[in-house]
Amino acid sequence: MSRNERNGTLMVEQTEQSRRVRRLPALAVLLVSCIIVVAIVEGASRLLIPNRYFVWPPNFNARFDAGGVINGVAFPGELTINAAGMRGDLPTDATEYRILAVGGSTTICVYLDDTRAWPYLLQQQLNQSIGREAFWVGNVGRPGHNTVQHILQVEKLIDQYPRIDSVVLLLGINDLIAHLLSVTYPEQSLVPDAHQKLVMSFSVFPGWDDDTPWFERNLIGRVRRLSTWRPLPGTSDLQPMDERGNFVAALRGFRQRAGQIRRDLPDLSAGRLKYAARLREITEIAKRRGVRVLFMTQPTLWSDSLSAEQRKLIWAGGPPLHKLRDGATYLAVEALAEGMAQFNDTLLSVCRDENLECLDVAAMIEHSPTLMYDDAHFTDRGSALLASQMAEFLIAQGLPASNLRQSSP
Repeated sequence: MSRNERNGTLMVEQTEQSRRVRRLPALAVLLVSCIIVVAIVEGASRLLIPNRYFVWPPNFNARFDAGGVINGVAFPGELTINAAGMRGDLPTDATEYRILAVGGSTTICVYLDDTRAWPYLLQQQLNQSIGREAFWVGNVGRPGHNTVQHILQVEKLIDQYPRIDSVVLLLGINDLIAHLLSVTYPEQSLVPDAHQKLVMSFSVFPGWDDDTPWFERNLIGRVRRLSTWRPLPGTSDLQPMDERGNFVAALRGFRQRAGQIRRDLPDLSAGRLKYAARLREITEIAKRRGVRVLFMTQPTLWSDSLSAEQRKLIWAGGPPLHKLRDGATYLAVEALAEGMAQFNDTLLSVCRDENLECLDVAAMIEHSPTLMYDDAHFTDRGSALLASQMAEFLIAQGLPASNLRQSSP
């Protein structure tokens, strides 16, 4: 290589090195700028996105038209979640007494229209009894939830909405089913950690608390959780809360094609002890905050007097969703009825021991398809009946007259 060629090569290398040196500050500025922008967006999201707890995503909406599968319900129906993550109206400054309804699918009343769910009807009847809009009932029921979730919900929501006067809880069936599954499928019985309990209990919750993994404590993590959120996890073939009621029809079909019907009920002692302990924990949380608690036993369609045709409405008592198949083993309706009676007795016993208010709804509502369209979910008529019984009970116990505030907030 000649001297000129070597000099030319050297000049090219020096020029390229000079360009790389000049690019480094530019890249550094770009990197710092990106970090600043991300920090600003993240900081703004923490100010703009509510750092609160929501059982349902705010302003969630679903519409149903499941006539032919679900009887006793007027379709089409709409499920509307308000800005507070609850079903029902938002409280106003004129609201004098606030009630929070907590429970599972028999509280949220998925397929019933907003105006026919029993918490909304309870609000209407209490207000009608005194001739003014003094009462508010917010509905935070969610399918599949049991006392594990209710503990967190009562704790967080009472603190979040300090004007809650009473909490009413219709519960028991999901605790029973969860225990039956843990006995039959012990490999599925994983004890959730603190963060998993939050995920199971709320659709939205503070994304940067101590129980949230570091990689989810940001806007991206919150958006990802919301985008994949479902009221009740299903499978690729079984999606709960579908518009046409195909989920309910499919589950009924699996039970009708069962390979074996077991008539012996597993020992429920351990499950009942845990259930009683969680009921007491809910009570203590509410009492410490000065909130009145009303428990209700769980009515079901399960009965040994059901006809063969009525038994086709039943779908519970089998494997978890991801293990459903033709030929699976199911508990007999009679065994399910006995299990529910035992869990209801546990609730009544806790209420007696702790001197708590309890409405024995299971003893008041008959096992009739006119009141429940499947195992435990209310028809329009059943929902209206429950609301009436609750309103009568609350009025007889001192509401609305003596417990109302005398002035608006």
